[in-house]
Amino acid sequence: MKILAIAAEALEIAPWLTRCAGRTKLSWPIAHAHRAESNGTALYLVANGPGPRLSRQALHTALENAGPFDTILSIGLCGALQPSLKLKDICTATEVTDGATTWPACPFPGAQPVKLLSVDKFLGHPAEKQAWAEKGLDIVEMEAAPIAQFAAENGIPFHAIKIVSDQAHEQFSLDFNQFRDPAGRFQIPRIALAACAHPFQYMPDLFRLASRGRAASEILGEFLAHARF
Repeated sequence: MKILAIAAEALEIAPWLTRCAGRTKLSWPIAHAHRAESNGTALYLVANGPGPRLSRQALHTALENAGPFDTILSIGLCGALQPSLKLKDICTATEVTDGATTWPACPFPGAQPVKLLSVDKFLGHPAEKQAWAEKGLDIVEMEAAPIAQFAAENGIPFHAIKIVSDQAHEQFSLDFNQFRDPAGRFQIPRIALAACAHPFQYMPDLFRLASRGRAASEILGEFLAHARF
């Protein structure tokens, strides 16, 4: 069996990767690509940045170099849209929508079933989150839509397994969408400069993202390391 798992950032795949055997770094033209063995399956773990454009690039690069795959996963951090979802809740999508089109997803045992919103924007304000929550959506992230679309169009089993790293009521003072390059990646030096210029206003946002992201990714990595696909 051969599995492809796509995330946005390296920190989202690293904890799972460290729990695998036979780890090999792959020289693919994307940000991060690794092959490993997990529970008797060949696992390809890739991360290429936030947003649908970059996740689509990661998907097609993996298909060209190692496809076809028996199962495809979208993994990583997410934001809660519903107040009932708490930090570090592990969620599994029953469906994925970009706000216009909806694709099916296979729920995974042991995680909380949710409806997933996948948009090319970081939602940092509670009012934005509430507007989507009122449409019946539960969590938000930025990469799953093109992966869900490809899986649905090609009849490939697809799981979106995410972990909550910020809650519905929480607000970010810094608008991270202003600091993306033309490909969609967040420009870390520009974000750091903005934070240094207004440390009391923006530094708490960065600290919250960094500390929660690491902790949540570890929990998700442990969960995935024991999963059977």
